[in-house]
Amino acid sequence: MARAFGAEPGGILGLDALLEEHGEAIEYDLIALGLRLRMLGTDALGWTDLRAIVKHLPMESALLRVMYPEASRWQTAEHLLADVADSLHWLMWARTDDGRRGRNRPEPIARPGLKSDRERVGTATQLDQMNEFLGWHE
Repeated sequence: MARAFGAEPGGILGLDALLEEHGEAIEYDLIALGLRLRMLGTDALGWTDLRAIVKHLPMESALLRVMYPEASRWQTAEHLLADVADSLHWLMWARTDDGRRGRNRPEPIARPGLKSDRERVGTATQLDQMNEFLGWHE
């Protein structure tokens, strides 16, 4: 119904859907703030308050851990440690015969949301994706 009036879905309906799916995690985050979900709709916790809380939850929050389990485990420190480990692997490899010949490169540590070179699709598929992106459909 919100779309019929030109508005994007969200607001109370979006919060209600989020509560339906992840109510327990939201309750936990509210408890950490000294609030309770049962207060929703009162002066203590209005819908706009809940929206602001949910919108600005830190990555360590229960809600974001439930919604994005893989990404929530990878904070800045984990990314930096993976970069250090990848650099050390690359430096060790560079000193080998394979490294001097540029073959058998070490695989980087898998990170959430990124595919390794071995998981990436072949050249033909990449060309198809580029043609689609450029609008050159067959």
